[in-house]
Amino acid sequence: MPEEDNKKSTAKRISDSQRFKYIGFEVFPGKPKDLFKSDAEKSKFVDAVVAKRSKGKIIREECVLLEERVSISDRVVLTVACLVILATLFIPWYSAYNEIVEETTAPAVTEMQSNSAMAAVVEGDSAVSAADENLDTSVVLAATDEQAEALGAESEQAETDSALTEVSSSSEEVIHGMKARKKIYREYSRLSGIGAILALGSIGSYVFSSGFILVLIAIILMLYTILCVALPIYTLYGIFGVKGNPDEKALKLKKMLRLNWIPVELFVVVLIVSFFGANYSFDATTFYSSLGSGYGVGVFLNSLSWGIFVSLAAFILAAAKGIEI
Repeated sequence: MPEEDNKKSTAKRISDSQRFKYIGFEVFPGKPKDLFKSDAEKSKFVDAVVAKRSKGKIIREECVLLEERVSISDRVVLTVACLVILATLFIPWYSAYNEIVEETTAPAVTEMQSNSAMAAVVEGDSAVSAADENLDTSVVLAATDEQAEALGAESEQAETDSALTEVSSSSEEVIHGMKARKKIYREYSRLSGIGAILALGSIGSYVFSSGFILVLIAIILMLYTILCVALPIYTLYGIFGVKGNPDEKALKLKKMLRLNWIPVELFVVVLIVSFFGANYSFDATTFYSSLGSGYGVGVFLNSLSWGIFVSLAAFILAAAKGIEI
């Protein structure tokens, strides 16, 4: 029995010609061709490899295994992002406004002539008509056709001048009116990231007495502000202060940069929670009309200024760089 098993195992062995069909992950139908077209090309390649090995180089030219995982450009981008996050603490994060209404008056365009002037114009027209009738009668009795036309023109001009003189001499009355108009403008108040922390002593009692939703949002935003100080400093330490070989430093920095997703997640949580809304424990419109009678996602987005959006973009940039490392 053992002899039969040996014969079967020997018969299943793969020959050298069959083994050459499998190179890497590709399957060739037959024996592979020579890698070099001629002996001259082979000798040239061998000489280049020998010269390279003699210089101590054992890696291919296009190999990326020994490249620096955190390049200089990556360090510059991360450093700028950290400095931007720190700088945003001193620019407006939150804003609120009051709408102020001012009533102004503007002159209305109104004009009117007196009845005496209108009567004078009508009287002048009737006088012209009467003169025309008298003129036509006298001309028929005493003059020729040409003389009648000349006298009629002179008489008509005289009566018209008389009517115009009477109209111009009549008094005119002009009535002036005033129209009321409303002018609405907004008066803004803004808080920076640091200013919001310092203002907790004055506005904290109003916020923390307004229910669970507003208390939760206030705590999350406070944590976001603290992370704007802690994470940039921690990231700068990972860029310039971590010790070890390049691979160890890169792996440690990669773990540090993942933490920059936390502020982004906190902002998304606040946005989602704001959809549930909340009621104030005080009349917010007495302070700022933009706060409305109740808290909601519209009030939240309307209360944000450009500083918090800049810090959010810098956090996303730093976290995305951690994926590339």
